[in-house]
Amino acid sequence: MNFIKTYFLATLAIFSVMAAHAQTAKKQPVKSRTSQVQKAKPQTAVQTVTLKNGRDTLSYALGMDLARMLKSTGFDVNLNMLSQALNTAYQGGNTLFSEAQKDNVIQQNLSAAREKKSAELRKSGEAFLATVRNNPAVKSTPEGILYEVLVQGEGPQPSRTDEVKVHYAGYLPDGKKFDSSYDRGQPLNLSLEQVIEGWRIALPMMKVGSKYKLYIPYNLAYGERETGIIPAFSPLVFEIELLDVVKPDAVQ
Repeated sequence: MNFIKTYFLATLAIFSVMAAHAQTAKKQPVKSRTSQVQKAKPQTAVQTVTLKNGRDTLSYALGMDLARMLKSTGFDVNLNMLSQALNTAYQGGNTLFSEAQKDNVIQQNLSAAREKKSAELRKSGEAFLATVRNNPAVKSTPEGILYEVLVQGEGPQPSRTDEVKVHYAGYLPDGKKFDSSYDRGQPLNLSLEQVIEGWRIALPMMKVGSKYKLYIPYNLAYGERETGIIPAFSPLVFEIELLDVVKPDAVQ
């Protein structure tokens, strides 16, 4: 489990920093409570840390990496409890968990954090599509694809196994463009057997000469995985022109 290995490498580095600071603190004289109160100053947001050697530098860098990793997982960490576990484990004391129990706790929390993040992403996409449905010009397929007819053509319609020639532009829900044959200045020949399911459903509804705007739910697009700049669980928006149904001997 790569995450577990990285986790403990980084936590070991964090303990090194803590130990170094503890040793420094022991060398400083203890001031009276009255003196501490009189000279106490409000804490600032930035803490001054002195890196005395390469060990300190590496430890601090690994500590930053651990913090970033923990935040990215969505873990709700009690830093005091983390410090206690670090001290006990590093000094060879009796920890509350066995190695197997520890791995199980972390994996369970990873799964919960992923599910929470996935739910947030799904909710955002669902809210976007709900807004689109309020547009009276937008229609829906039984599978849940929303579409708007921008231009209605009069040519033949492709089947799900045909080759087609299209011009298209693809957008994220926030309007960011992630792909465009228009920008490349050249339409694309493609097989409908090799595209996302949303296209396989929508293109056969179109006649040659048509231009549609499609709103495709994540489960008919790239699903639960992140693809390039396309986030996981993201619905996609396409403007597609069906230029031709390509004959087998005409495919480039």
